[in-house]
Amino acid sequence: MIFFVLACLPISAQENVAVEDSTTVIPQLDSIEISILTCTPGKDMYAKFGHTALRVRDYTVHRDVVFNYGCFDYNATNFVLKFLLGQTDYLLDAEEFDFLKYRYGMLGNGVSEQMVNLSQEEANRLLALLLENLRPENQEYRYNWLYDNCTERARDVIEKAVDGKIEYAGVVDEEMTVRDMLHKCLEKSPWVAFGIDMILGDEIDSKADKRVMMFLPDVFRMESDSAYIVKSNGERVEYVAGRATVLEDTNGPDEAYVLGSPLFVFSLLLLCAIGLSLKEFKKNRYTAWLDVTLHTIQGIAGLLVAFLFFLSEHPAVDSNWLVILFNPLPLFYAGWLLYCQKQGKRNLLSYVNLAATAGFLVVMAVCPQSFNIAMWLVVLTLLVRAMSQAHFTYHGTNHNNRIIQR
Repeated sequence: MIFFVLACLPISAQENVAVEDSTTVIPQLDSIEISILTCTPGKDMYAKFGHTALRVRDYTVHRDVVFNYGCFDYNATNFVLKFLLGQTDYLLDAEEFDFLKYRYGMLGNGVSEQMVNLSQEEANRLLALLLENLRPENQEYRYNWLYDNCTERARDVIEKAVDGKIEYAGVVDEEMTVRDMLHKCLEKSPWVAFGIDMILGDEIDSKADKRVMMFLPDVFRMESDSAYIVKSNGERVEYVAGRATVLEDTNGPDEAYVLGSPLFVFSLLLLCAIGLSLKEFKKNRYTAWLDVTLHTIQGIAGLLVAFLFFLSEHPAVDSNWLVILFNPLPLFYAGWLLYCQKQGKRNLLSYVNLAATAGFLVVMAVCPQSFNIAMWLVVLTLLVRAMSQAHFTYHGTNHNNRIIQR
């Protein structure tokens, strides 16, 4: 998932064999406790959304193992390309609980624990499902950051083991969209939020389904706290039997900042564009350097947006209205601007650029996609410069910094 890599480390084959070896006595296990582990968000970008894993404590054979659906092989062939295409295969792996505790302790992340209220028959069934998933031929699955991620895999395997069904209370605001939820997680990371808003389209702007909301580890934790298991015989019991804090979060909250945020940077850019345009009108002289830079950056960003829109299997990237304005075409237009500047030719394409930019501003106002405030400033900046280009095209050709009147 773009910008959404969760914190997971591959575990050695030797450790996996040790876990699997212990399963030979599953029929005799009568002291299994299953817990949901929720790891708090970290400071690194890949850890911004936290993580979910399942802890299995077997008091019969004295093993304490964590099952983790969030592992992947970064060294796999064409990993980055497959990741962008949405064709990344994640896998289930297992490690000793002490290893996870040590790792997250070093990172300063908190880990909370919820003991799931399962009978021993249900706990054995869940362990059998986990070990079946751990087999080499079953380990991998096609990762989907929104609809099938490591948190949802943990939730679903518990549901399969339960004798009955799980009732979630829906404690999260049902009017929230997925984009709202992402913004809430990224309040102190405005550039990450801006990047996510740039690549994800209107699919995440409708009211989120209650189950979809649980793609976030912390939402699943809150839903689990208020959930009930409705047994097949009608009995209704609390889903979580106990709670504990494994590790305290020692990272502390990120500091909010204004200077350097997308809102500040693009506000400054808009003011510069307006200032340059006023200077050009006053001196009756067009300057191309800012426009060439802007359209080059626009085209480079458009390469990513268009690639995801047309080729990627990631959810929401193919409903991104920004592809209208952010695509590779501005790269060619930047070259055309330079050509016209050097050759003293009238830039007739400036009219097309103005119409496209102004038209997209209207699209932003009426389409179902929600846009980052900073993106509005970017489009307004492009519009200001498009107006300047069209103005000087209409009045003449800029040649060697002179306006040649028609």
